Amino acid sequence: MLDFIIHIARDAGRYLKDNLGTDLDVSFKGRINPVTRVDKASQDMIIGAISREFPGHSVIAEEGLTQETGSEYTWYVDPLDGTVNYIHGIPFFCVSIGLYKKGEPYLGVCYSPVLDELYSSEHGKGAFLNGRRIRVSPAVHLIDALVATGFPYRKDSLEGSLSRFARVLARAQGIRRMGSAALDLCAVARGSFDAFWEEGLSPWDIAAGMAIVREAGGVVTGFDGAAVDLSSGNVLAANGPLHGELLRLM
Repeated sequence: MLDFIIHIARDAGRYLKDNLGTDLDVSFKGRINPVTRVDKASQDMIIGAISREFPGHSVIAEEGLTQETGSEYTWYVDPLDGTVNYIHGIPFFCVSIGLYKKGEPYLGVCYSPVLDELYSSEHGKGAFLNGRRIRVSPAVHLIDALVATGFPYRKDSLEGSLSRFARVLARAQGIRRMGSAALDLCAVARGSFDAFWEEGLSPWDIAAGMAIVREAGGVVTGFDGAAVDLSSGNVLAANGPLHGELLRLM
């Protein structure tokens, strides 16, 4: 199953790369939440492959697809995570596919086609970048940590987001806002970022990345320290030593 996910992620990623800079036919799901013909075509490729290979599985995908079958397996598909970056020609985007079994992370794959970086994980077997095992960073103090975040699409509820940003900024070495939650989580898994937090995310944004961080030895919770509810959209991911300090700042 992992080989299958890797194959379809690479196929969709090549399609994204080939269409970067073309006429994207941009429309909007919200005032600042765009979607392109490429998002939709990439999703069609991925869902078509899943439906042919695993027709009984549940599938939840970004571009308007929720298919609940009662199966113990559920696929979470983001055919283009980082659409705003993609539209503006910024090469930080990916295909993100997570497979959950009985509600728990089972397999995760994120593929960044421009960088040709493929992150993968399987429950109990570790996390990998292009076949090489990866681990979260060893940082123990927030002042030494480079942290990533993002901001919600809704502009009418920024007070909490900006307060958290200010609290973390005052204590961390630095903060980055890259524009792809899935790749931010993968950067935590590889130890490039020491932590990541964001609110208002969707299940397909985080399902694969969460699986990869956990298999890389990281801790992933909601802002309250409880297990992540994929529908809540609030995620804090870090290595063990930093997680508690960041949790207090949430």
